[in-house]
Amino acid sequence: MSHKIFDEVISGAHPAEVQSFVQGKWIGSSNYNTLLDPLNGEPFIKVSEVDESGVQPFVESLSQCPKHGLHNPFKSPERYFKSPERYLLYCDISTKAAHMLALPKVSDFFTRLIQRVAPKSYQQAAGEVFVTRKFLDNFCGDQVMQCSKKSV
Repeated sequence: MSHKIFDEVISGAHPAEVQSFVQGKWIGSSNYNTLLDPLNGEPFIKVSEVDESGVQPFVESLSQCPKHGLHNPFKSPERYFKSPERYLLYCDISTKAAHMLALPKVSDFFTRLIQRVAPKSYQQAAGEVFVTRKFLDNFCGDQVMQCSKKSV
C-alpha cells in the first residue's frame, strides 16, 4: 500500500524539515541534524538544532509559562476550575483517538509511519499502534481525572 506522505511528501527527494516552536512562532536554524530513512538509507528528515547561543528565546518563553503548565484544570485562569468540561473534553479526545486507531486505514498509516522513523518490522510497529489504542481506550474513562489529581 502506498501513502502520499511516504512517497511524495517525505522522501530523500523531498526531506521534511522539523522546526522549533518558541514564543508562538515556528523557527528554523542554520544548523540541522539529518535523519536517515531506516527503510532505504536516504536522508529524509532535517531536524533544527539549537546550540547554546540560540537557547535564550526558549529560556525566556519557558520563564513565562506557569510551573503547573497551561492546561492544568486545577490551576486555570479562573483559579480552581470546578466544572468537569475540561475532563470531558480530554475524555472525548481520547475516545475519538482510540476509535480512529481502530480503523484499518488509520492503523496501517501509523504503523508505516513508525517504520519510517524506527527500524521495526510491520508486526512490531503495528503492536505499538495497538498498545496505544488500548491505552486510549482505558484512558478515556475517568483516568483523565485520576491522572490530573496526581499532577496537582
